[in-house]
Parts: sequence; C-alpha cells; structure tokens
Amino acid sequence: MLKISGLKAFTESVRKIDESVSGIKLCAVDIKREERSVVYRFISEKTVSEEVQSKIADYCLSVTPPSFRTAEAVISKVVADSELVCAAVYKYITASYPSLTYDFTSADVSAEGANGVFRYTLRMIPSSCAYVRTNGTLKDVDAYLERNFCDSFVGSIVEKEQKEHVELAPRSISLDELSTLEKRAIQVKDVVVIDDNQPTDTALYIEDAAEPGEVTLCGVVTDIREKTTKTGKPFYIFEFDDTTGKTSGLYFTRKNTVDRIKKIQIGQGIIVRGKFDYYKDKLSLTINKINLCTFPTGFKPKPKGGKSAPLEYTVVKPLPAEEVRETTLFDAPVVLPDVLKKHTFVVFDLETTGTEVDRDEITEIGAVKIVNGVIAETFQTLVKPKQKISAKITELTGIDDEMVATAPAFKDVLPDFFKFAWGSVLVAHNADFDVKFMKHHARPFDYYFKNKVVDTVQLAREALPNLSNHKLNTVAEHFNVKFLHHRALSDAYATAQIFIELVKMKKTLPDL
Repeated sequence: MLKISGLKAFTESVRKIDESVSGIKLCAVDIKREERSVVYRFISEKTVSEEVQSKIADYCLSVTPPSFRTAEAVISKVVADSELVCAAVYKYITASYPSLTYDFTSADVSAEGANGVFRYTLRMIPSSCAYVRTNGTLKDVDAYLERNFCDSFVGSIVEKEQKEHVELAPRSISLDELSTLEKRAIQVKDVVVIDDNQPTDTALYIEDAAEPGEVTLCGVVTDIREKTTKTGKPFYIFEFDDTTGKTSGLYFTRKNTVDRIKKIQIGQGIIVRGKFDYYKDKLSLTINKINLCTFPTGFKPKPKGGKSAPLEYTVVKPLPAEEVRETTLFDAPVVLPDVLKKHTFVVFDLETTGTEVDRDEITEIGAVKIVNGVIAETFQTLVKPKQKISAKITELTGIDDEMVATAPAFKDVLPDFFKFAWGSVLVAHNADFDVKFMKHHARPFDYYFKNKVVDTVQLAREALPNLSNHKLNTVAEHFNVKFLHHRALSDAYATAQIFIELVKMKKTLPDL
C-alpha cells in the first residue's frame, strides 16, 4: 500500500494530466513480481479518452522503479448510486465493527447523492449511536467509501427504539454458596485395585478441577513417562484425558506396587486420587493413589450451566483498533493463512495481585480482537480488587491502589469481557495462567468460558526453536514488535501481532 503522503501526491499528479480526470482516484495496485509488471487501477466518474489513458500510463511508468519492465493504467468508470453506497456501508460496518451489529440490518442504512456528494444515514440503537459519536466511526466509513467511489461522503446517525428485553436483578452469592457451585462427576466401571485399597468409582471432571486441593480424577491414559530422581528413585508422569480436558500427574512408586504400575499401558482407563498444588506458578497434580478402571464408552460430558453473553456492553465497551504499519507501494503482498480468516480470535492478557489463582485477584484486563486476520477492536479496563496491591506488584505492573480506587469491580466488567470473547478462540502468551485465572474468578458469577485456547508460547517453541527463550519480550524482539511490558492491553496487542506472524509461519493451527 502507498504511504498516505505518497498516495496524495501521486493522485494529484495524475489529475493534473487532463481536466477530464480531475476527480480520478487510485483504488488498487497489482504487482506481478515474476513478470516484473505493475497494473495501476483507477476509478473515474467520467469516461477517459484513449489519449489521456496513454498519458496516464506513461506517467505511471515514469514513477515505477526501474526493476519493473512494464506499467499499465486501467481506468474504470464508476458511478455511485444509493443502492451501491448502502450495500458498501453495511458491509464495512459488519466487518469492521462487529460490536455495533446488534439490532442493525441493511435496512438501517439509507443514502442520497447530489452534485458529487452522498449523504448516508445509519439507524442504530442508543448505545451504538453513543459509540459511533465518540469513536470516529463515521470518519472511517467515509474514508472507506471514498477509496471505492469517486464521490465525497458525509455520514450521520439517528437513534431507533431498542427491542424490549427483560433483565432480572442479579442474585447475591454468599461465601457459603461458593463451595456448593456445580461440579460434575464421571462414574467409571470395573475398578481394579493397584495401590488404593479404598477404591471409588466416581471422579470429578478434569475441566472442573481448576483449584488447589484434594481431587479424584479419571480418564484414558494418553502418555506415560518413566523417570528417576537424583537419588535414583523411579517415578512416573501419567497423562490422561476424560474428554472434558487433559491433565498429567506425578506418581512416585512404592515397593509393593512398582511391578503393577509398570504394566499400565496407554489407552487404559485409570482413576486417581491426588492433590493440585502450585509449582513455579502453575497448578501441578501429584498422584497419591491410582487404580485401573473402564472409562465409560461413548461418554458425553454433561453440559455446564452458565449465563449467555449479554446483549449489550454496559461498563466496558470495545474500541476500534488503530494499527499503523508503514509500507511502500512495492512491498510484497501478504497472503494470510485460511485459519486466520476462518476464525475470530481474542488475544488477552491479565494483570493480577499475584500468581495464586485462589488467593490473588485481577487488576487489569486487556484484549484485542482479530477478525479476518486483522486486529479490529480493543478491550481494556482496570479492575478494583478487594485486597491491597503490594509494592512488588506495583513495581512490576505499574498499577497501584490509587489507580484502581475508582475502577469497576471484576463482577461488573466480567459480563462485558464475556461478550467480547463470545464465539472466539482465546489466545494468550502462557495461556495456562491467564485462562485459569479468568475461569476461576468467573465461575462464582455463573460465567463459563468454553472457548478453544491457543498458547503463543507453544507456537513460538514450535516455529522458533532456536530462540534463547520464548518469553514475550524475546519473541516480540524477534518480530520487531514494540510494546510497554506489563500493562495488559500493550501485552495483548503485542501478543496479537506475534500470534499473526507465528500463524503465517505455521500456516495452520491444530484442533481448529
């Protein structure tokens, strides 16, 4: 793409060639590197003679780098009408501002043109109108239209009545109720004792086991690794899957069970008792007891309850993203992998009061939405925790008690973030931390994030194995992505840019 200054100067020069092209516009440049040729595509509201077209082609050739052998000018006559303008406006709004599309249809766009100026009107609900007024949306629409038509455009908005809906008052949740929130269970069969002489046939869903403490889990073994401690004592790492999630646990053998443990094979069902605890800021499972079992054939998890995404944003509203990358006219075109265009991704980052999910709280949420391979929207808010922010965390994140004193509580911003992430694939750098933190703190308010998750740490390890490490700043430096570390939106923005580059390298993503 041309730089803005270059585009204006180039277009003005072409317009000076002849009075008949005083309103001409450059709409595209097709570069064929193998053939060393360039095609400049213009639009004009008037018919252009062959003589003038030839002069424009000669001028285009004169400004084209000498490495290209030919330059061609193609001029199409485009006359805007109301139907074309309305269709273009609706297409742009739905693609670039998905948060404005609630109760907004093509019938809500009207347009009239006279003397080279088209005036279009958007009919929107009050909250969407407020967003458009404060965020320069109409200027973006004007610019889009003027890139595709020769006319000038002026947009306006009018409010329409919102569809009536009933919102029930939220029920308060007491501390006693938190321990009784729904936890789903799996019942297995044919338990064979290995080292648990008090066997059980009932286990918690792995998906619901996101807290420190004692737990009973089951699943089908997907991997077994045998290792030894520094003192030569053998131990095993069992990885297993119950269809709601995967986990792995550390098991230290005992003299009277070591032979039976060695006989456990991949594909067999196991039921284990153990404890989740923190190790290097991550929840780690230590298995104390393990038995064989038959995992239920054709098991279908019981759907988790929970609220749906709200119809409107109330406390935190997304903003259009502003990503500027200067390129020249002759940069190589970027071809995006299909997976980037097929899915919507929400890349997010959290700042917290600490690293223990059951004790610490969220102090900031930053997120960006990737639509059609482009960063389209941002979501950011500080969050007021109930506990004080330590000096160590303030030094790390730049967030102190004074900054969050007037910020909304997590329960108030959660519905908006849930709506922002609805239907998307979640992406984070070291996703285990951010996803578990969000899920844990959202659960008491009956919000369950069921999104698929992609971890850019894992992607970076696969795509860039020779980096010294795969921390966010290291990977960002590799891709020349600049950011202010340890603020949520900046980290999310950088992670999104890194994610796009990594997917370009890998071409695809597993399980999507």
